[in-house]
Amino acid sequence: MKERVKILIVEDELVTATSISELLEEEEYIISGIAKDAAAALRISSQQEAAPAVVICDIHIQGSVNGVELARQLKELYQCEVIFLTAYADTKTLQAAFSTEPVMYVVKPYTDTQLLVAIQMAFHKLYQPQQSLADRHTLQLTEREREIALLIAQGLTSKQIARNLFISLETVKTHRRRMLSKNNISSFPHLIYLLNNGS
Repeated sequence: MKERVKILIVEDELVTATSISELLEEEEYIISGIAKDAAAALRISSQQEAAPAVVICDIHIQGSVNGVELARQLKELYQCEVIFLTAYADTKTLQAAFSTEPVMYVVKPYTDTQLLVAIQMAFHKLYQPQQSLADRHTLQLTEREREIALLIAQGLTSKQIARNLFISLETVKTHRRRMLSKNNISSFPHLIYLLNNGS
């Protein structure tokens, strides 16, 4: 079974969508696409190998289908987890959003850490049903690798980790790749899930 790790961004503000995409790519997440409306989101998701594991979705998007209804459709079609990212926090919008059981509801403006923690939570929900797999896997990490992995789990970016530990950004990235390789894990969210569950 191939591990699903792709993230779909549904945001009609190009600057915000690009900013999210750049942050996630810098943190080595795989972006399946950026959609400004429901039709584009469904088209991207239906492509072979592009089905999202996690969707970051604005509620008020272009077109006749809003983000809440789109989230409902995507969850039904792809069993993905949804993070709402929106400027609206009124009761009516919140109730509509909560009916889809999102992982998190992040109100703009948000910090990189808030978004990265929300993504970690989404992947945690995806990996939780595979708990028996975690029981059989013991992570092989050096003290420095464990330190870096725990900082990533707290939502720090690779740049923030490099500054905090007085190492280069490239050194952080090398540690990330090495942790995945030597533990035979294909994605960092999976490694963080195993780390958080005592591996």
